[in-house]
Amino acid sequence: MATQVMTKRIDADTHFSLTIDHRELRDMIPRSGSALLEEMMYRDALQVVDLDVVKAAIAGVEPSLDGHVGDPTWDAEARLSEMDRLGFDMQVLNTQRAMPNLLMPPDSPLWLRAALARLYNNAAAELQNRYPDRFICQITVPWDDIDESVRELERAAAMGLRAVTICGSYLEGNLDAYELYPFWEAVSELDLACMVHNFTQGHRGNFYDHRTSYPMVGTERYHRMHIGTYVGFGLDYTIACAALTLGGVLDRFPKLRFLFFEAGASWMAYAMHGTDRSFYIERACARTNTRPSELIKQHCLTAVESIEPLEQLVEAYGANNFVIGTDFPHPEFQRLPNATTDISGSGISSEDQDKILGGNMARALRL
Repeated sequence: MATQVMTKRIDADTHFSLTIDHRELRDMIPRSGSALLEEMMYRDALQVVDLDVVKAAIAGVEPSLDGHVGDPTWDAEARLSEMDRLGFDMQVLNTQRAMPNLLMPPDSPLWLRAALARLYNNAAAELQNRYPDRFICQITVPWDDIDESVRELERAAAMGLRAVTICGSYLEGNLDAYELYPFWEAVSELDLACMVHNFTQGHRGNFYDHRTSYPMVGTERYHRMHIGTYVGFGLDYTIACAALTLGGVLDRFPKLRFLFFEAGASWMAYAMHGTDRSFYIERACARTNTRPSELIKQHCLTAVESIEPLEQLVEAYGANNFVIGTDFPHPEFQRLPNATTDISGSGISSEDQDKILGGNMARALRL
């Protein structure tokens, strides 16, 4: 009798704050020959990235790097306990605090963004290597500088990281931008997965001016009601899929894999429908000869949410494009939880449940 191999349950979307000693930035400052200039660059860098260090310096004390013991947002052992409680074998960790500074920080110099990426990726690789069967960490890059991003991709991949965090738009443009071709080429050659996770809106101290911290489709219309997060993500991801398919990216880089988070799965149905309509009606405008919905099915996955008609989605599209993500410990996890029981207690087949609960994620990450 064949032995049944249990599929690891993988939470594809969680958030974790890596413990970083930003004082290491001192050794990463470009050498100018002026000690005074380098000291000022270091002081300015700390004010951008770590006010706790600045406050400690003002108070004349050493900054504490272990003030979060027991907090699962920071403490790996505490996080493992939460994972066990929630029924997950592994979690994908989206590094908090690293971005959006590194994706589009017009007021931060490249040397600082590149140095921060190295610090975060060093810490991410160390954490993943310490718990290789529990945590999957992601690569952070200074995405607005492609040359530097490619160098950091290569360095971080060599440390064992399997995925890179990006957004659904590239600066003010789409994912088929010419400037991104060297980036896609590097991602393909390194066999990395692209984790597409837009940035939620802050309200900047009031509830009437919600602004997105990174450009998305429709950004100028997202100043109230948090629709930039809860509606805008899906719209931005739809255009991302249009750019990747109709824009010819997936034809030219067939090894690319994209996973989309915090928008549910229903948007993907419209992305397939809309891009197919464009393909058939305005064929001369497409850079592909492949039906876009087929490319989306081959290359793109998205995290489902508990209030969606999962059984109907699986019946219509199959289960290969869906993963589970809780958004732990953010508001979606707190107020609209996605639990393993939402999948295991559904009417879909046990085979499809295994795919959504971990099999699809393992396949995308080459686990």
